[in-house]
Amino acid sequence: MRSIRILTFTLLAMVLSLSATAQNLDISGWTLEQTDSAQSFTIPAGTSVAPGAYVIICRDVDRAAFETYYGVTLAPDVVFLRSSNSAPMINGAETYSLLDAASALQDGPTDAVTTTRRSYHRADPETQAFTVIDEIPSPASGVEAPDTVMSGLVISEVTDPLDYVYEYVELYYDATIGGGGNLAPVITNVQHSPASPVNGDDVTVSCTVTDADGAVDVVWVWSRTDAGSFLPTAMTATGGGVYSHTFPSMSGGLELQYYMWARDNEAAESLNPLGAPSSWYSVFIGTGVVGGKVVLFDHAHAQDAGSGGNWRVDDNHPTPVPDTPTSEASWSGQLSSWGYELWQAGHTIRSNTGPFSAALLADVDLVVCVEPQDPFTAAEIEALRQFVFTGGAFFFVANHNASDRNSNGWDSPSIFGGFSVPHITNPVGSDTETFCGANYGIHCNVKDEGNNSITGTYTNVLSDPTNPVLHGPYGDVGAVIFHVGNGMSLWPTVNGDLSDVGALISTDSGAAAVAAWSRYGSGKVVGYGDSSSTGDGTDSETHADNWTEAGSNNREFFLNASAWLLTPIGTGVDQVPMNLGHDLHAAPNPFNPTTRVSFTMPADGAVRLTVHDLQGRLVRTLVDGVRNAGEHSIVFDGRDMAGRSLASGVYLVRAQGTGMVSWTKVVLSK
Repeated sequence: MRSIRILTFTLLAMVLSLSATAQNLDISGWTLEQTDSAQSFTIPAGTSVAPGAYVIICRDVDRAAFETYYGVTLAPDVVFLRSSNSAPMINGAETYSLLDAASALQDGPTDAVTTTRRSYHRADPETQAFTVIDEIPSPASGVEAPDTVMSGLVISEVTDPLDYVYEYVELYYDATIGGGGNLAPVITNVQHSPASPVNGDDVTVSCTVTDADGAVDVVWVWSRTDAGSFLPTAMTATGGGVYSHTFPSMSGGLELQYYMWARDNEAAESLNPLGAPSSWYSVFIGTGVVGGKVVLFDHAHAQDAGSGGNWRVDDNHPTPVPDTPTSEASWSGQLSSWGYELWQAGHTIRSNTGPFSAALLADVDLVVCVEPQDPFTAAEIEALRQFVFTGGAFFFVANHNASDRNSNGWDSPSIFGGFSVPHITNPVGSDTETFCGANYGIHCNVKDEGNNSITGTYTNVLSDPTNPVLHGPYGDVGAVIFHVGNGMSLWPTVNGDLSDVGALISTDSGAAAVAAWSRYGSGKVVGYGDSSSTGDGTDSETHADNWTEAGSNNREFFLNASAWLLTPIGTGVDQVPMNLGHDLHAAPNPFNPTTRVSFTMPADGAVRLTVHDLQGRLVRTLVDGVRNAGEHSIVFDGRDMAGRSLASGVYLVRAQGTGMVSWTKVVLSK
């Protein structure tokens, strides 16, 4: 979770107010971070810098050698520090950040250095950009004159000489403020609590405000939770110069942006961060859903032809650019809002331009494919099947019949069917489905099946308040809006590895399902019948913003469904019972040659305990009969039904009883 993010450069000023008599700044424990290479240098204890003085952090020579190399005699008040190769490491494109002893950002990150063998000065400490002053470095040269509207320790110069041991980063301490005799109040130690708030939490922001030559009059926090104007709220003094304000019951999925303003008894004012309101602090209010997953938006098959919208998060692959977006408009595709909100929840967003394979999906948690224009190969269908069966998640979005915009003869409903021939002009009976219906129990209706071209507003007719897709962390789904889409049929008994197959049914088109979900093996699948609902109008193609369309809960549906797909079975927003009651596990695991498989029966009844390979093929039946309520166990000896020793690898143990299916993985290691 990104707890603090600075969206435009600012000096998150330590804005140290000093008395009229100059005071040194204690920089013990401050850190210079080279953010690209993860290098850092911590300033030793007992180090302080005088107002108007410099700090030189050199790569790996002493002060005397440094002075000889550059032909300078550093002033006595220049603090010289040897990093001994910890930092800096100036290798072309680098950025730097300066943090105080409490790990609060004081300056940076700087713009990346893009040319080598140059000296870079930042003549105006309030700007992020460095300017090449000359080819001859000039440490502690006085180029950075004190600025009349800022105060603090700043990164003022970065130099990459021919001999790398003489590389250095220079800091400058500007201790003046206001340009007059009255010192403005000092705002430090800006914090928020809790560190990672979620839906419903109270969020408290605080800061410390002092005034060296007077008294603090008032402190405000200016805040907003959208792109509107900042509004002020008086902060409360809690003692010791600390001021705080609590924002009650924050809603998940919002970003709280704020900055601090203070005024003293002589009307001198201060801001933190200094560039406010163009710069601010930010804390994202989480939804309470699981984060840290990898979501892959399919670009290899998705529609990107014609005027129907380009169904991608961004044009850049495999990761969108920038990697720290400030809004959905930072990315270029029709799915940028969807991807951006998942990114805000802490997930990694990727895309692909090549075929699906086990290697591509090895570290992926959720695959999203919106309106494909090119069919999946049999190998890709099998790779996705294994991916879902072993715990992955798949979100597929179709569109209506006759939406073949690249004129290759294929529509998304027949593509998700896995047919060997297009079905735009062929009746459904001419082929057999091999993809979503056959594997996941969610069949896209195609030509001659009816309900395959539906329009209008479709209201949720399911009344189950515990359904995590319809009533999830992003809100309630009262209605989704179709702009011509595909209906779906449920095939809950098409194979024995399906459970919890359900649907959102249209209220004005008969029994057509506009959305459906199921569990296949240990994974999850959601299908939806209209790509229009996902589009946010970002792309240059003519396409409406339907993501937050008035009268719809399109956004809530897709984000709730994503949260459900990404949540481990039996936890969090995954409220539909599965893997609950069997308490299925094995120990030891990994094992050789035997492991004991344990399970719990919630009531008397039939249970079947089986072992499968990663392709889902039956390897061994361990239990098949009636068991009493309570705990049971059986030894698995690593052999198949014929008594042959199994090869080392991963196997799946499946417990199936009345109304529930449970899975666990075991590893045979010889």
